[in-house]
Amino acid sequence: MDKTPLIQVRSLYKSFDDTSVIENVTIDFYKNEVVSIIGPSGGGKSTFLRCLNLLEKPTSGHILFDGVDICDKRTDINVHRQKMGMVFQQFNLFNNMNVMKNLIAAPVKILKMDAEEAKEKAFQLTSKVGLSDRLEAWPSELSGGMKQRIAICRALMMNPEVMLFDEPTSALDPEMIGEVLDVMKSLAESGMTMIVVTHEMRFAREVSARTLFLANKHIEEDKPSHIFFDNPESPALQSFLKKVL
Repeated sequence: MDKTPLIQVRSLYKSFDDTSVIENVTIDFYKNEVVSIIGPSGGGKSTFLRCLNLLEKPTSGHILFDGVDICDKRTDINVHRQKMGMVFQQFNLFNNMNVMKNLIAAPVKILKMDAEEAKEKAFQLTSKVGLSDRLEAWPSELSGGMKQRIAICRALMMNPEVMLFDEPTSALDPEMIGEVLDVMKSLAESGMTMIVVTHEMRFAREVSARTLFLANKHIEEDKPSHIFFDNPESPALQSFLKKVL
């Protein structure tokens, strides 16, 4: 793993009105690293992830991406957001576009990619996830697992430096979870930098280099995954793991 920090979070605070959600979080994420973030529901995991690309604006603190402080008002966040692929719980595909148009719209419009080049890239990516035969299908014709695999391909179309996953399997039926996790595992093995908010403990343990436990508004534990699960130190983490494992 490259020990160059790709994302550096410094003294991050986030509150909504008078309700504090994240307090004084400082952490680094490295290139080619896969990190899982687990914790209780409502504990701020998704909010923290969305702060990393300013979909949620931090109340205070700094986030450096590739050495650039994206919280600085002078920074063009859209330029940096292009390098951060985001996969949401609810897929967020455009229902008025078929799969191919969903995949090529952003790279053609934003990256000025040639349309034929974009179509070829879309075919290659969907081939890897077993969906190249669904390029002309509409989102309404796809299962939840298919939609999420297409959503991952759509993020990869922008050639991101990091992929952010916000509970990507939480809206799926149990039989569809495996097909999405398999794609994510393959992506991790390819060397993609990934930060994953997840309830899938097996994925966190087996695929992630590190796992973080976010609870009580801050990161209570941050360790290599095998140590994290085998020797949890925080009483809150010990209690949490007893409930979910």
